[in-house]
Amino acid sequence: MKYGKIIIMLSLLLSFMILEVKPVDARGLTAAADQWETRAVKEAKKRYPLTQVLFKQKVWDRHRDKESVKQYHITLKDHTKEFGVFVTISYNPYSNKVNKVIVVEEYS
Repeated sequence: MKYGKIIIMLSLLLSFMILEVKPVDARGLTAAADQWETRAVKEAKKRYPLTQVLFKQKVWDRHRDKESVKQYHITLKDHTKEFGVFVTISYNPYSNKVNKVIVVEEYS
């Protein structure tokens, strides 16, 4: 009987704690991430227009007061070969204005 009361009290306590948690709007987070990933693919396709995108992945990002930087690795396929490029995007985190985009082919 003693354990039953403890379990009931814990379940009531936890249920109130769970009800207070507000879910994070994940759509806003993924939309912002998709914006930069889409921009990275666009820049890679601008440099290699006849390729097909096989895979894309964010490598790293850095956020500072006046500048944020994100780097993506994009695997492209040409008619004869597959190769990767690194796309680095530097932008203002407040206005989202792009400062610089660098596209470098991966050394193989």
